[in-house]
Amino acid sequence: MVISLYQPLSFCQIGQRTNQEDCRLPDADSPSEVPFFFAVCDGVGGCDDGEVASRSVCEGFKDALEGTDWSEPFTIDDFQQALTEAYERLDDVAKGAGNKDMATTLAFICFHGDGCLVAHIGDSRIYQIRPETGIVYRSSDHSQVNNLIHAGVISPDQLESSPDRSVISRYMEPSTNEAPRCMATVLQTRDIRPDDYFFLCTDGVLECVDDETLCRIICLQASDEEKCSQIAALCQRSYDNNTAYLLHVAAVDTTNDDMEQEDVEIHDDTPYTEHQTVVGHRRLSHTVDVEPDEPDTPMLGGILNFIKKIFH
Repeated sequence: MVISLYQPLSFCQIGQRTNQEDCRLPDADSPSEVPFFFAVCDGVGGCDDGEVASRSVCEGFKDALEGTDWSEPFTIDDFQQALTEAYERLDDVAKGAGNKDMATTLAFICFHGDGCLVAHIGDSRIYQIRPETGIVYRSSDHSQVNNLIHAGVISPDQLESSPDRSVISRYMEPSTNEAPRCMATVLQTRDIRPDDYFFLCTDGVLECVDDETLCRIICLQASDEEKCSQIAALCQRSYDNNTAYLLHVAAVDTTNDDMEQEDVEIHDDTPYTEHQTVVGHRRLSHTVDVEPDEPDTPMLGGILNFIKKIFH
């Protein structure tokens, strides 16, 4: 499978904050070369050096994936290795700064010889939107509110009024005996068609752009530049930093694939997705939680990490 993209477009705005703690990869509104992987990270509020954490993770992925042959399949194990290296970069930077109190979210996507891999940690979000269909995939935030919704404690309608709606349950932070590395939720998919859009964003975008608005803009008869500009304009009033990448699939070539994907419609209640309001879709792989390798720790620290993972 060979996936080609039109020119990727991005924005990174400070919003109503005094400090920019978001970071993106590549760090450009319109990258001069079309890469195969993208990321947005959001330094966690309430922690010092959020901008250092987000930048370190982006740089860690950039270095880890340098030289990757994207014509080959990029596996879950490949992503796990890159995630581990990003954590190691964060550990090194935190040690050099003498500050373990930094953290960041992650939204990541790459296009490879067997489809597309998306991964996230925290509440930075990933969408796949098909203009004639709507939302094909939307990542589910790692948040306290979503945990309560999935547990049936509250309904989705109560989300906006919940005082815990901005509290996230997973994020990337420097490794300590008390804080084992959080897992990433990963989706591998071959359900990609020409004219599909992928949209990665930090939660500052979501303050101003809901699902309906995002779909409406992306489905407009307008250029990608106009679509990205419209979304960015809406986000200028955000109280938070806001960063996004808009990726438009130009072509999908499956000529050399051993087995073409089944073109089968399935019912919306099939639990392949993280989001229950999907309008329509084709068959996708299920999401999995990918655990990064832990750094070597003393025996007591290892025991504590093991116990924490049991109840993670």
